[in-house]
Amino acid sequence: MTGAPGAVWQGLDVRTGSVRLHLRIMAVAAQRDTAGERPETGETASADLTGRGKGKPLLMLHGLGVSGVVWQAFARRLVPVWLAVAPDLRGHGSSAHAPGGPAAYQPSDYAADLAGLMDALGIERAPVVGHSLGALVALALAVAQPRRVSALALLDPPVDPQQRNADVAEVYRLRRAPPGALEAFLAQGSSSPPAARALAPIFRQADDAAFEAHLQSPPGAPWAWAAATSVAAPVLVVQADPAQDGVLGDAAAGAFVDRLPHGRRLFLPGARHAVHASHPAEVGAALLEFLSGTGP
Repeated sequence: MTGAPGAVWQGLDVRTGSVRLHLRIMAVAAQRDTAGERPETGETASADLTGRGKGKPLLMLHGLGVSGVVWQAFARRLVPVWLAVAPDLRGHGSSAHAPGGPAAYQPSDYAADLAGLMDALGIERAPVVGHSLGALVALALAVAQPRRVSALALLDPPVDPQQRNADVAEVYRLRRAPPGALEAFLAQGSSSPPAARALAPIFRQADDAAFEAHLQSPPGAPWAWAAATSVAAPVLVVQADPAQDGVLGDAAAGAFVDRLPHGRRLFLPGARHAVHASHPAEVGAALLEFLSGTGP
């Protein structure tokens, strides 16, 4: 399965507290009155999902420096069963930058935004998929709002203190380098250099403070290890291959999953850190199977 016919990618802005978030919603249209992406202009404090398509809501959270647009191709594998809601996290993509420097870009800050987003969209409870930084945000949301998160899928979460991702610092530096430098770096070793280079303007759009918060944080996210034992929802940890550029080693992956009351682990040999991009069929099938028993 590579995509669902009639899938519609809708964009809108929603204010959650003091931050405006841009988001994209992918679903099979309830009525065949549009195709492709349907942009929406203006900002709203309330924008429920009524009439926006078929499927149960599924939050999809991107990694550091990019935006919800990275889910566009992959999300087609999950509709029409799921209605994919892919926000740009604060300081990323087309969402507003938050004042306050790196202190305003902690996982708890992102999670508070998402709770507000769920309120605005009329989502009482939903599963959450998060990649990298998005995995930490998903975990923070599950800890802060346990009744609102029915399941978690953490894609190569950066919880291994021995596997610090050196690419983050280099991307941060090259965002201010002469044109072409960041594009060349992103294309190195990529199975799709054009797609990798296309991420460069998205990285440049992100707030410096979001990168700085990550670079200044303790390696391995110690808070996540402490919080893991309190996560009530079922959790699927998808581990990329450390021999590629995965950020989660075998020992840390096993130990972290063991701390989760309802955790399971999937290792994908040969998968890159962006597992949903390097192994979309495998990750898509795993998510559909895992989420099928979790409910909304």
